[in-house]
Amino acid sequence: MKKTDIWISVGIIAVALVAFYFYTQRKGYIKVDAGGASASLQLRSGWLSKATISSDSGAVAVPARACRPEQLRITKKENGGTWQLETTGPWGNLARINAKNRRTTILRVGPPLLIKPTIQRSGSDVSIGLSIIGQAGEQYGVRATKDAKQLAAPAVKIVDESGKVLAAGKFAYG
Repeated sequence: MKKTDIWISVGIIAVALVAFYFYTQRKGYIKVDAGGASASLQLRSGWLSKATISSDSGAVAVPARACRPEQLRITKKENGGTWQLETTGPWGNLARINAKNRRTTILRVGPPLLIKPTIQRSGSDVSIGLSIIGQAGEQYGVRATKDAKQLAAPAVKIVDESGKVLAAGKFAYG
């Protein structure tokens, strides 16, 4: 191998290392707006890159590339208690978050929440459930907690026009 071939190889490796270094140093910023509640969002943007972003802390620097959420927790103090909802997906519009170099991306999550009923019929049985959907289309689990305690399953009554109870029961989680 000639001396010039060695110098060309060293030059190519040096340029590749410098390009890799500058690529990994690019930073974007992500801020979470939880509509009056507090939010904590865990993001992953690669094998080793994780970030936790709180709505109380402002914009957080993350690598400038696509990120994906792993967990979101919404907390709100209301009516003398602390209410909490969590999700690990589905994520709606948050499924892929693009952090752009030297730019701030604002994620609007949580309240106002849409409570959407889900009804399934199997023969003479009818199952009624619900989906809790946030601003970005993220779906929360139906197990809300108040002061770190899971709430009892809600009850339901079906009444006719005169107020006579036709059927009654309790929802079950799961």
